[in-house]
Amino acid sequence: MTPRPLFEHPGAARSARRLLLISYHFPPDTTIGARRWEKLSHFVAERGWGLDVITCAEPGADLSRLELLPEDTRVYALPPQSKPAAEWLEHQVWRAYRTIRPAPAATGAGNNGKSGDTAAAQTAASPARDGAPREHPDTLSRHDIRWWPPTPRKMLRSYWVWHDLARDGGWAEDAVRLAEQILEPGVHFAAVTSGPPHMTHETGRLLSRRRGLPFVMDMRDPWSLNERIPERWASPLWLQRTARHEREMVSQAALVVANTAPARDALARAYPDASDRIIAVMNGSDDDPLPPQRRGGRFTIAYAGTVYDYGDPQSLFRAAARVILDLGLTPQTFGMDFIGNFDDGGEQALLETARAEGVEDFVSVGPTRSHEGAMKFLSQATMLVTFPGWNTVAIPGKVFECVRFDAWLLALSEAGSATDLLLRGTDADVVPRNDIEGIARVIASRYQAHQRGEEATHIARDERFSRRLQARILLDALARLAPASEIQPPRDKDVRTPRTSYSR
Repeated sequence: MTPRPLFEHPGAARSARRLLLISYHFPPDTTIGARRWEKLSHFVAERGWGLDVITCAEPGADLSRLELLPEDTRVYALPPQSKPAAEWLEHQVWRAYRTIRPAPAATGAGNNGKSGDTAAAQTAASPARDGAPREHPDTLSRHDIRWWPPTPRKMLRSYWVWHDLARDGGWAEDAVRLAEQILEPGVHFAAVTSGPPHMTHETGRLLSRRRGLPFVMDMRDPWSLNERIPERWASPLWLQRTARHEREMVSQAALVVANTAPARDALARAYPDASDRIIAVMNGSDDDPLPPQRRGGRFTIAYAGTVYDYGDPQSLFRAAARVILDLGLTPQTFGMDFIGNFDDGGEQALLETARAEGVEDFVSVGPTRSHEGAMKFLSQATMLVTFPGWNTVAIPGKVFECVRFDAWLLALSEAGSATDLLLRGTDADVVPRNDIEGIARVIASRYQAHQRGEEATHIARDERFSRRLQARILLDALARLAPASEIQPPRDKDVRTPRTSYSR
């Protein structure tokens, strides 16, 4: 029996050519990762193609955003993978460990005023969720990850790697089964998988092997080639498993899509045999109407989103503290406003960082808002700031939103990074995160220009920022797959599922 979709427009005509998209993040999910294909779905419809989506949705999710999808779009939902018994045991062990060894008491934040510290050192010094120094850095360089000497923490990381890959692989296996019920021979001409989570690509790999369907691997972020690894996964096991999975997926893929040119080049170097099948498709900026923008008044620096590393706003706050002192600013004339998810640290942790740098009175922190609410929030700013993330080959999605506003843009990113390359030749100020003097110089210069009555103009005037252009690059490449596609009967004996590979 054909499964019923979570959502479809009643009475919509069905296209003779359809794409199958498997993306863990897609509406009704509201995360930034869901926006890439939410927006691309409209360009798919302009091509005259239909779109069937398999995504993850919690029971009771708000389905109102689905009404905005193109008519010939159907959304099928799988629930998140249930938590294994091992995860319950993990929580019990952790509670027992914390009983024996409580978290260290707060001793303040900061890094003794040094502006040239490494990212890892700044991360380790930044405050944790309870305001205390973090026991562990947020990320580790892949070059610092070793088995020896063994420690309990390294063993725990290996467990988390196994656990999280098994969980995500289990969801991918469920998606394979659902996809096989949806596929229509001669109608669906490609299966596109979008990650992270990157184990989602296993669904496309298996469908391709079973049914001969061209598999398109859309990588919104790097995976095995990550420069820095979240501390939770910073284990040699992560390096080994992700490299093995990625190699198998790239080998099977008819097309691999990186979302920056540097990420594409890194993949081509790692997989030279597949280099002619690897392309770059950035996220791009949209052209839908913006809220009315404020001019004049208080000079406000704004950020809306997630803060993964408290070293990022720490650098901003430290630089702002210098400008405040040098120019004699007050909270009525200058401020920094944040809304969003702060890596589970919440308002208190961010304000602790501001307090440690002496700028608490100049900082406001608010909760996450809807995308519409976030855009209204950004429209009131004089300057927008973006943080670098974990990989120099990636461009934070917020950059493509910020360049649309008539506001100055301060992008904290290293020279030669994908963000730096994108913004070269524009009015944006790109400064390394640890260059406190450089950040202060930019803020002071733009504040003084604001006082003279000068106004910023949006950066996304160049077509290279356009999502429509990026969509054309992607869909042209997909169109070239269509003539060769033909869904074949299953070849079950040749299939290895994620669940099997992690249940040994």
